[in-house]
Order: sequence, then C-alpha cells, then structure tokens
Amino acid sequence: MRATTLMMIAVALFVVHRWATNQPAVTTQLAVAGVFAILIVAFLDQGETEPVAKGFAWLFLFAAAYNALPVLAKAATAKGT
Repeated sequence: MRATTLMMIAVALFVVHRWATNQPAVTTQLAVAGVFAILIVAFLDQGETEPVAKGFAWLFLFAAAYNALPVLAKAATAKGT
C-alpha cells in the first residue's frame, strides 16, 4: 500500500475521531495541516525516500487508530443499546 494512501486514511480517522467526540470535525487549520502532511508524504513517496514515507505514514496511521478506534467502539455500543 502506498504511503500517501495510508496518510489519507490516517487523516480521515482523525476527522472521524473529532466528529465522534463532538468537536468541530474540519476547521481551516486542520484542513491545511492535513493537506500539508499528505503532500509531504506524497513527495517522499517516490524514489529512495519511499521507505521513510511509509514509516511516517504507518506511524501516523497507528496514532490515529489508537485515538479513534476506542472512541468509535464506545460510540457504537452506546448507540446500539
């Protein structure tokens, strides 16, 4: 899987986490930061720096999943009962 795709998934998880915790999901500052992070990884995701880009993308994805998944699981069980 490409590092750019992983970063897009990580940013989407971050947005969903903010939405699930009743915070503004997308603000101008978050949009700019998300696009900037995706672009940096996209530029690194070619040639000799591809392993670095994949490492950064996996780190961001793990951090976003670590924050988002427990909140989403809690929200799913609260809505289902």
